[in-house]
Amino acid sequence: MADDSVLRPDLALVLERITDGFFALDAQWRISYMNAEARKLLHAREDVLGVYWLDAFPKARGRLFEREYTRAMRDQRPVQFVEYSQTANRWFEVKAYPSLDGLSVYFRDVTARIEAQQEVERTARRQQALIDFGRTALSGGHLDALLSDAVDLVREALDASVIEVYDYEPQNACFALRYAAGWATGAAMEREFPALEHLRHAVESGEPFVSSDIRIESRARSLAPLAALGVLSCICVPIGSAREPLGAIVAFHPKPRTVSAVDVRFVEALAQTIAEAARTSESNRRIAQVLESIRDAFVAVGRDERITYVNARMAAFWGGEPVDFIGRPLAHFTEKFEDGGYGAARFRESLREDRPLTFEMPFRERWFEVRLYPYSDGVAAYVRDITRRKNEQQRMIALNVELERRVAERTKQLELANKELESFSYSVSHDLRAPLRAIDGFSQALVEDYAEALGDGGRGYLDRVRKAAQRMADLIDALLGLAKVARASIEMRPLDVTEIVREVAADLHDGDPCRDVEIEIETGMRASGEPGLVHAVFANLMGNAWKFTRLAERPKIRVGRTPEGEFFVADNGAGFDMAYSNKLFGAFQRLHAADDYEGTGIGLATVARIVHRHGGSVRADGAVGSGATFYFTLPAAKERVGLDEQQTVHPAG
Repeated sequence: MADDSVLRPDLALVLERITDGFFALDAQWRISYMNAEARKLLHAREDVLGVYWLDAFPKARGRLFEREYTRAMRDQRPVQFVEYSQTANRWFEVKAYPSLDGLSVYFRDVTARIEAQQEVERTARRQQALIDFGRTALSGGHLDALLSDAVDLVREALDASVIEVYDYEPQNACFALRYAAGWATGAAMEREFPALEHLRHAVESGEPFVSSDIRIESRARSLAPLAALGVLSCICVPIGSAREPLGAIVAFHPKPRTVSAVDVRFVEALAQTIAEAARTSESNRRIAQVLESIRDAFVAVGRDERITYVNARMAAFWGGEPVDFIGRPLAHFTEKFEDGGYGAARFRESLREDRPLTFEMPFRERWFEVRLYPYSDGVAAYVRDITRRKNEQQRMIALNVELERRVAERTKQLELANKELESFSYSVSHDLRAPLRAIDGFSQALVEDYAEALGDGGRGYLDRVRKAAQRMADLIDALLGLAKVARASIEMRPLDVTEIVREVAADLHDGDPCRDVEIEIETGMRASGEPGLVHAVFANLMGNAWKFTRLAERPKIRVGRTPEGEFFVADNGAGFDMAYSNKLFGAFQRLHAADDYEGTGIGLATVARIVHRHGGSVRADGAVGSGATFYFTLPAAKERVGLDEQQTVHPAG
């Protein structure tokens, strides 16, 4: 039997000092030498020398160790390999050198290096798995299929025996089992009322719940009975966040074990992807509900010009179900429009220029409006049947043509009427005045030449005839003035209304200097209008106020503007009964006897006509014996100037 004396003392000393394990086999495969490091690594017994090496280490039989040692001796060439030793439960890097006398074997423990490499490879595989899982989630597949893939990944990565997936309902704070895999046949699972403590811990905190031994887990004592079903440790990772929880993934292992931080992060990454996919799925569901509820047909087209989504209305328009059109080329449908490719070109233009487009197109005796909205992955199109609108537009065009024809016809008629009115005005001005002048002249001649023969009664009658003729002349002048207002052209100009009112006040004083009437005028009043016509408005209104304050003890006229922008002329004169206010602005309508107050009854009609021609409105307010106020509006000046001041004008006595 070989012993240490087989080697030279100096060589044996060297082999005992090296850090590698070393043993030598003789030609009959018996162990002839083994240093202390080899004995330690291989857990060799003391009397191993001289023992057939496979008897000493039977777990190496049939493995790479036996095959490589045999090849080295057969070929008489050194061999080198790395293999896991079931004897030592370690990874060894082995170098074997053959000779005619046997085999010299050097080996070292490379477990740390191999496990590090395996961890790198495992991490790379997990990262790739997460990437592939994320792509699957982004592809918009069904959520249940995504959960099935996640369960498979967790089982493989954690070597878990049981996987569960739970949904969480925040409103009712309850869990429901959605998916379970790995439980033994006959295991009773409560879908609606599962063990909750580990789930609540994860969901409420937003952090993973990890238990290395559920039998002694104080945080979730409801887990302990699960040990009878063959699981002893678990990890529970929330899906979503503590603020917005969606559910949880639970993985059980049949043995007590400590879950690494890498494993926890892997499951967290899966859970986060599931949460994002669930939110996207819910968002897509709501969008689909909206798109199915709108009255427009809708289609989404990818940048490859293939259909990615159609709603039921669009599918029905094309004669099918929505699923029939997903992935098909858009051109397959647009070519049916017989529009020379116009519709497809608009889609491409919207994609190319990244801008919305709207166009109309006919199809099968109907009209459609297409609105295109580009987005990151393609373009969305809303299609609406506008046949009724187009028909209505055509009807409106026809109506407008007819209206223009009628307007032209009425304009021609109005021009003829204006010419007739001008002729009438000329006739009134000349033909009617001549008889009136004759009546007045002959009446005066009778008075002068036959006064004694007429007597007092005759002279009185003739005086009344002359007055009636003069009144008729005044009425003719008023009518001509009203007709002139109706025909006058209006050139809008900025007006200093305060200055116009002052001019009217001065004219009133000059015409009746014996009266003492207080006239209060607001300063800074401005408007837009035709100067002569606006002057006529104030002349009529202030003239009436001057006339109807004749019997007032202290006559007063106020001219100003309300906060709402209405101009007003107010007096403290005779006033009027509001019951008859509807007659005020009609021609020849008088609310006072002509003997009491002179006038033709045309003034207020003229005021109303001028204000209306300026686009304004006029109204009156008053009471018998308490005065009257007339309000009217004029177009605003382009620039508002002036302050809310008042100035009182006292005419000289």
